[in-house]
Amino acid sequence: MREYAVALWGSWPPGLSVRGSIDCCQIIINGGHDVGCVTVEKHSDYLWLDELFIEPKSQRRGIGSKVLWGVVAEAEGLEIPLRLSVLATNPALDFYLRHGFRIHQETTERLYLVR
Repeated sequence: MREYAVALWGSWPPGLSVRGSIDCCQIIINGGHDVGCVTVEKHSDYLWLDELFIEPKSQRRGIGSKVLWGVVAEAEGLEIPLRLSVLATNPALDFYLRHGFRIHQETTERLYLVR
C-alpha cells in the first residue's frame, strides 16, 4: 500500500502507526503457505470489506477472486450490500469493478464501492 499512498500524498509518514488489533482478520492460505489476509466487518445493513490483501507473488492466480466471491456470497445470503473503499491511486479498483462493484461515492483520496 505504501506506493499507492506515496502516489496520492507524495510521501509516507515516518511515524505511521499500524493497527494493533487483527481480531477480525483471516489469514488466506494457498498450498500450505500464508499468502494474504481478509477482514470483513458486519454492520446491521451492510458488510464492509475492510481489507483484502494478497502478497504480490501470489496475485493474478485467482486467489483474491475466490476469497472475494466468498464474501460476496455471504452478503448475498444476508441480502445486504457489500461495501468497501480503495485509495484513488490503487489499481485494485479495476479488480473490484470487474467483480461487479460500482462506485457510489468519490473523494479526492478514496473511491467508495458497493455491490
